[in-house]
Amino acid sequence: MDTYRRKPDMSTKNSQEIAELLREHADTVWNEGDIDAAGTWFAEDVVVHNEPQQNHYEGLDAFTEWVREIRTAFPDFEVETTSVIVGDGRVASEWEASGTHEGEMAELDIPPTNNHVTWKGVTVYELDGDEVTEAWWYYDMAGILTQLGAIPEAPSV
Repeated sequence: MDTYRRKPDMSTKNSQEIAELLREHADTVWNEGDIDAAGTWFAEDVVVHNEPQQNHYEGLDAFTEWVREIRTAFPDFEVETTSVIVGDGRVASEWEASGTHEGEMAELDIPPTNNHVTWKGVTVYELDGDEVTEAWWYYDMAGILTQLGAIPEAPSV
């Protein structure tokens, strides 16, 4: 097993170390597209809540399939973790994402637009020892849909 694929022992990590592991995970899985590395952070039976779309993914396989769909829709997808808050058994990350919509967004039935979009979001992770057992994704879906031309821009006041 490669070193980066070993689960970190969160019980021995301080807040700064946990935040760095989260950033490393986001870079490896989301930016580099090493989707199989999600298992270094997420439990096999993880439950992931995609709140803007009211979709819930049960299990690591379902979560990684969602990541694949996003990276297919946005092949140049990139995310930057801008802040991390570590609490008792929970970690929250604020992030900014961007990508060019070159593939179909199956869940939304939106054909490729080739529009480059940016959005912000927050993810809350619940930890049990050294792995994420549940996670909640919150992000600006209206902003994404507006940039893709799927909904009209709000009139300026």
